[in-house]
Amino acid sequence: MAHNTIRRTTAAVLAAAALLAGVAGCSDKTDEPNVTLTSTADPAFGGPDGTATAKTPDEQARAQALAKVNDFYAVVGKLDSDPALPIEQLGSVAGGPVFDGWNGDITLRRSMGVKGDGAVTIVSAEVTDTGVPVDAEGKALPEPAWIHVRACTDISTVTWTHPDGSPAYDVDRPQYVLAQLTVRNGDWPDSNGWRVTSDSASKYAPCDAP
Repeated sequence: MAHNTIRRTTAAVLAAAALLAGVAGCSDKTDEPNVTLTSTADPAFGGPDGTATAKTPDEQARAQALAKVNDFYAVVGKLDSDPALPIEQLGSVAGGPVFDGWNGDITLRRSMGVKGDGAVTIVSAEVTDTGVPVDAEGKALPEPAWIHVRACTDISTVTWTHPDGSPAYDVDRPQYVLAQLTVRNGDWPDSNGWRVTSDSASKYAPCDAP
């Protein structure tokens, strides 16, 4: 991914077009049910009679992937605002071109004395497509899994400041920006294997907050 300082300093959710390569081999589905960030990592849902109902592998993967997207934005915000933090922490939430791109961008901003503040927050999110390997009995198979996520993000608290105090971002940008991400897990069904590998968005693509 090309390291474009202007791109990163105008909206934290914007990524280079090269990141789309991470989803090029995946189909798009329009009939996938929405899953919002209200989903939790609890191992069971409450059944209609109050009893616990085990989550399917697909349901588990969706909840875990959405949680990882939230963690991704939080970690990026911390690394951008505190240059003393080891940038290797990015590896806990990102992989592939996303790790390489954000690593390079944050490193460049640190070298220029540009300080970030705030973090992207997710207003709403939905899973738009999944690739979660299961066997004939519906049990998780130990093969790579992926989840596509469409998120409406609030970037209003994210800022960057030059050493002289001037803003290093577009102060007239919109508050809410649409982002589309891919979260992959090469260690599925290990819940710790999820990483954001694509975070593509058209510049200032708007989205509606609930």
